[in-house]
Amino acid sequence: MGSDYSKNRKLKQRKVSSKVQPSEPSHSVVISEASYGLSESNNVANYITDKQKELVLETWKIVQCNMTRVGVVMFMNLFETHPDVQDVFMPFRGLAAEDMKQNSRLISHALRVMGTVEKCLARINEPRRLEDMLKNLGARHVMYNAKVDYIDLIGPQFILAIKPEVGDHWSLEVEEAWSDLFKLITHIMKAAMAF
Repeated sequence: MGSDYSKNRKLKQRKVSSKVQPSEPSHSVVISEASYGLSESNNVANYITDKQKELVLETWKIVQCNMTRVGVVMFMNLFETHPDVQDVFMPFRGLAAEDMKQNSRLISHALRVMGTVEKCLARINEPRRLEDMLKNLGARHVMYNAKVDYIDLIGPQFILAIKPEVGDHWSLEVEEAWSDLFKLITHIMKAAMAF
């Protein structure tokens, strides 16, 4: 059984790396066979401005102090509003909300997602590194049989989870900045997942 799993995983990885197509057209990003993400002339700046970068970096400093709590809240809200997503995660199937809040696997996954956001912010001024990381992440999600549509759910749940943490520093501009960052993240990931 292990060898079949490995063969299937390698086959899916080959498909991802050789047949990636955009999941939806975008006027902001040039899509080609060579690069289905960011090009030199159409880059991160088409998704998020320098001012928005400053806003997400400033508010991230506040969120960082409580990454675990924010990550768990994000997933708890996601599972509450989209119960079908909870069933995608084998360890969480059938678990009651109270049992999940302290579940070590949920906490671990929440921290991985929050860590990915942190890595995105560390690469926000390095579009190629950011793109490569998110392409790899999208390809890994194909391995997990994640539905492409589920990728769109994370950004709004993340924003809902960080809003109370940011408190008085929250504004419409901050919300738009985070929303635009997640549009960039989801665009690249979804492109890598489509084949």
